[in-house]
Amino acid sequence: MKNNEKRIADALGTLTIEAEAFVSAKDFWYDTRSALVLTHVGEGAVKETAAKLSRLIGEAAPVVCDGKERTAATLCACERAAVPPLSFKDKRRHDFADLVNIMRRLCADDGCEWDKAQTHDSIRANAVEEAYELVEAIDNRDVANMREECGDVMLQSVFHCEIAEKNGEFDLSDMLTDLGEKLITRHPHVFGDVVANSAEESLASWEAAKAKEKGAYRASDKMKRVAKALPAVERALKVQKAAAKAGFDFESAEAAAKKLSEETAECLAAKDATEREIECGDLLFAAVNVVRLLKCDPEIALSRAVRKFESRYAALEQLAAKPVSELSPKEADELWEEVKRRESRRDI
Repeated sequence: MKNNEKRIADALGTLTIEAEAFVSAKDFWYDTRSALVLTHVGEGAVKETAAKLSRLIGEAAPVVCDGKERTAATLCACERAAVPPLSFKDKRRHDFADLVNIMRRLCADDGCEWDKAQTHDSIRANAVEEAYELVEAIDNRDVANMREECGDVMLQSVFHCEIAEKNGEFDLSDMLTDLGEKLITRHPHVFGDVVANSAEESLASWEAAKAKEKGAYRASDKMKRVAKALPAVERALKVQKAAAKAGFDFESAEAAAKKLSEETAECLAAKDATEREIECGDLLFAAVNVVRLLKCDPEIALSRAVRKFESRYAALEQLAAKPVSELSPKEADELWEEVKRRESRRDI
């Protein structure tokens, strides 16, 4: 252990807790740069205590049971089990405290030159990228990748908190306090006296609490609060939902489809590039309305359509006897229909 880490361990001291309380604490974690002492480790609690300790610090982490050296996994019944201070480099399992300490180390004066140089603006795009990678992992039902991407998303929040603390703006505790207060005040049906007996009623309770908190009672107020950085399709959906909840909506998907036809005609009749761009925007907005009223998520639907097109186009390239650019419109159309037929036969 380096001198600086030893000073930290000395300052943090020792955390002492009875084994029974340790096992029953649902979300127990501690700063492992301090020592941990478990007392009254009885025969009946050894297995659960060893399992929980192994999950916290790793099976091979050293433990001293009544003066005898063992590991977390081989913990035995004793009056006093002492876990010496561990640096995050020595651990085989990590917790939220480790993430915070690692980031502080990386951003310290003698830390990583790249991490030290970052600002809120310089890593702004990372938050969006990591969030989309998590969404992709969810869509792919890739649990291992979800685990990794959840960590990457969390890292971005901690990174911004570290930058903010250095700038004197806010710190991690401020962020967690705001989050905790938000979760409590926006769940009056859990922490208050509001009754909600379904997911729909719970959502309505959340939205009412949010409107009260933000003073956003009108639909236009809610629209203004939709994040401008959202993808246009997602933002259009949220704005349309706000209008619909205020009673401003089409009667049906069929009615919205008529508007879509009108916008298509106006788009094709546009006289110049500026007008064409405006009408194309109206066309896309109208398309989102139709999809929304058909109870589909336009972002998911469009993403699926893009993936389907990519797959079909790759199949078309394999079927083509020459580069796609050299195909006539008739040849390309025939090949495309063949790709769809083969796709349909695979689905049967």
